[in-house]
Amino acid sequence: MTRSVILWTLAAIAGVVLVAGVTYAASGLSSQTIGLSSEPLSSGEELAPAATRSPDTTAADRAAARRRAAARRRAAARRAQARAERRKRARERAAATPSAAPSAAPTVAPTAAPTIDDDSGSGSDDSSGRGRGRGRGGDDD
Repeated sequence: MTRSVILWTLAAIAGVVLVAGVTYAASGLSSQTIGLSSEPLSSGEELAPAATRSPDTTAADRAAARRRAAARRRAAARRAQARAERRKRARERAAATPSAAPSAAPTVAPTAAPTIDDDSGSGSDDSSGRGRGRGRGGDDD
């Protein structure tokens, strides 16, 4: 065997060993328990405050809720009345504005037809159907 074959073989084996070592180290890092995942689920129970019974709704709370609901109803009624007044004013304006009388159709003055240059710019006028905008000029076929 030649010297270069032996060196390439040793380099390949060293690469395989290096990849195996990096893989082993990475798997060791990912399997470590970090933070709260290593604690049992019941470990934080003593940190939470004791559960208390929520008080029933008091009469003052119920009265405040009734006042808020009544205020919402009054506000909705004011908005509805304002909408009705706006509609009424709009109808009155529409009735007061005279409608435009239909006018006669406008007459169109005849104009000269525009000259259209459909030539491809090649100088030949062979009427081959390859006009402007086709991207083909002359006899390039």
